[in-house]
Amino acid sequence: MVKVNDAVSIVKCSDYEYDRVRGAVKESIDLLGGMTQLVKPGQRVLLKLNLLTAAPPEKAVTTHPAVVLALSELVREAGGRPLVADSPGPIPYTQAGLKRAYKAAGLLELAEAGGFELNWDTSVQWLSFAGGKTIKRIEVMSPVIESDVIIAVPKLKTHMFTTFTGAAKILFGVIPGLAKAGYHAKLQSSEQFADMLLDIILAVKPALFVMDGVLALEGDGPGLHGIPRPLGIVMASRDPIAIDAIACDIININPLDVPMLSAALDRGMWNGKLDKLPVVGALPPEVAVQDFKKPSRVARDARGLDRLARYQRVWAPVVKQSLTPRPVPDKEKCSGCATCYTTCPQGAVTISKGRAFINDRACIRCYCCHEMCPEAAIELKFSLPGRIIRRFGLLGR
Repeated sequence: MVKVNDAVSIVKCSDYEYDRVRGAVKESIDLLGGMTQLVKPGQRVLLKLNLLTAAPPEKAVTTHPAVVLALSELVREAGGRPLVADSPGPIPYTQAGLKRAYKAAGLLELAEAGGFELNWDTSVQWLSFAGGKTIKRIEVMSPVIESDVIIAVPKLKTHMFTTFTGAAKILFGVIPGLAKAGYHAKLQSSEQFADMLLDIILAVKPALFVMDGVLALEGDGPGLHGIPRPLGIVMASRDPIAIDAIACDIININPLDVPMLSAALDRGMWNGKLDKLPVVGALPPEVAVQDFKKPSRVARDARGLDRLARYQRVWAPVVKQSLTPRPVPDKEKCSGCATCYTTCPQGAVTISKGRAFINDRACIRCYCCHEMCPEAAIELKFSLPGRIIRRFGLLGR
């Protein structure tokens, strides 16, 4: 018999028609024991969304507002007080910045109509976590500290750096606004970054993860370079590693190609075996797609860089130039908005004459500029040696 505390639920949902979404979200949680098992009357419940950047729902970059509304109603029915919040990466953590993100994501209108309460508190607090492997103290937005229950609501997307982004990565958003750039600067390898994300999960301890996979994002996600792809599912679990692993299986990505899931295996958070993860509701083969477009090989090349750098420190700068693509602003698309400038953890970006310029020597290849650019104006290009290496498959397939 499946223990609901350990299970991943999958429910089919063909589109964002509200009654259909609400039914699917409710069923996904009921299969795990129901909302009343998680939320008690009077508790403040933080719904932590994926609001990567100011993007409309049809771009599949952010958690869809219909899913947010459904969860808010279910929390209220259980007697809880829902609060919707996130801290988008490239946007300053101010009320003006939050308003811009909420409005673009279709949340502001629903909130003003009484659908739910949005967070406008831009204060931050420190969360201590003595058991952290990479970080012991985390600067987080105040609602994380002040809420009784946290429900994370990720979007099912591919990711240029981590291959896949879902439950394990969504909590990076509890770090306020541009402060995220500092973590990229300090934790440059994919292994370090993955361990940091796991530290945040263990410190914040969300009670539930509900994944929006009705309209997913494939290709060079997680931002506007990605391609919306109808997938037609809502997933839920109390285990972020399990839900991400099953989601990867559904879209034909090897879970161990995802740094967070590989790091979770090393830390004993799962055994790396998909067939040992209990699933309720629809089964993965019923909703699986074999042709889901994976991100470009940036993630693979970045991991190759990490391995080589460990053994050939002296060659690391050369390896970086050859095996990883460099971000290059497209002068025709670039509006000079300075999002890349404020996002870059290394200060490698300058704005001159209304256009962005990137100092390749200072760039650490975190691809924050590519991910966050609201105009999708940052291209990733390999040097000539890099193109030759890739052409002959010397980094593997």
